[in-house]
Amino acid sequence: MKELFSEEEYTQRIRNLDEKINDIDTFILFNRADTFYYSGIGLDGFIIKENDNYSRYVTRNLDVAKELSTLDIKEMKNFRIFKDIGKNLDIDKIGLELDLVPYNTVRYIVNAMGNPEVIDISNQLRQIRSVKSAKEQEYMKLAAKQTDDSFEYAKEIIKPGMTEKELSAEIGKFLRFQGHPGYVQVRMFHYNYTALSYVMSGESTYALNAKFGPFSGNGSCRYHMNGPSNRKIKMNEAVSIDTTGVVEGYTADETRGFFLGNPDKIIYDAYEAAKTVQNKSKQLLVEGNYPIDIYNQLQELVRELGFGDNFMGLRDDVVPFIGHGVGLELDEFPIITPGYKDKLIAGQLIAMEPKFILDNPKTGIGIEDTWIVGKTSAEKITNFEW
Repeated sequence: MKELFSEEEYTQRIRNLDEKINDIDTFILFNRADTFYYSGIGLDGFIIKENDNYSRYVTRNLDVAKELSTLDIKEMKNFRIFKDIGKNLDIDKIGLELDLVPYNTVRYIVNAMGNPEVIDISNQLRQIRSVKSAKEQEYMKLAAKQTDDSFEYAKEIIKPGMTEKELSAEIGKFLRFQGHPGYVQVRMFHYNYTALSYVMSGESTYALNAKFGPFSGNGSCRYHMNGPSNRKIKMNEAVSIDTTGVVEGYTADETRGFFLGNPDKIIYDAYEAAKTVQNKSKQLLVEGNYPIDIYNQLQELVRELGFGDNFMGLRDDVVPFIGHGVGLELDEFPIITPGYKDKLIAGQLIAMEPKFILDNPKTGIGIEDTWIVGKTSAEKITNFEW
């Protein structure tokens, strides 16, 4: 079986982890993206730093884990393992991913470890993974080709009378045959990604049902009111298709607008505004720039283009970002938002998604592309025509 990454790369990842989190006695990683990133396997279990050594505990299939993992493999039969581990460690501070690990699990571990102080290490872990190696970028470019090819396929089959769900299912089937694993890993609390391709048309795009992105769609049931619906696609309206590719766990994110017939002029103008924002992003997504400055510059640009009330939502009902990191999770660091304080670093990948919600006609339109942050300018890896 092929190695996903070199031994040197895994060693460097552990070195980065030690440098970033160096004032805690031990820490435990449960999040699948993190356990996969450092061990090379996504099996259930956890990673723990025991003194100066890292161990990868798995719940089942130790033989496969030992064959594929870069770390020492141990068995986790049940949660009582933490009591055994705690007996051999002197811990004053323990690090956990507190944005993900359930409260009862945290409480059990803390009690088993002798009640150390708990430190949230979620942000440090996300910052480390935000900078992608050349090999990670290679996987993400392959994921981007999945989305590019899926749009070529969509262009061939889209027609009036299809429902959003039908078109989404056809695109999803195409992606699976291209090697897509059939999931999109999302970190956001209490959010379910309901399709590999979000197809939204007309007033479905106008529906603002979820804060995960500027478009949400109506979905097909009240329990999950996001994603493609049973609405039929009509002539002379905008169809937005937001698709994710995944290769070896690594994600690329892309959105394009399709038109059956002739769109109203305001839809065309909004789409042109999205192109302008993307072109500006190439100049702004460079090492050393602050996300808040990028955010403010793009907001000002959109106001100058006459779409300030429509950008990333409608009037006051907007999502507070323009772009987000992508990688092993769809919603990674960095985030192009006023609240993200760290400078951009070359090698980060960001999905920029300038999108507009319109009042008349009630619809939405936009473009999303995945970019690699560079030293002097960004590189776009999603390349289906605008």
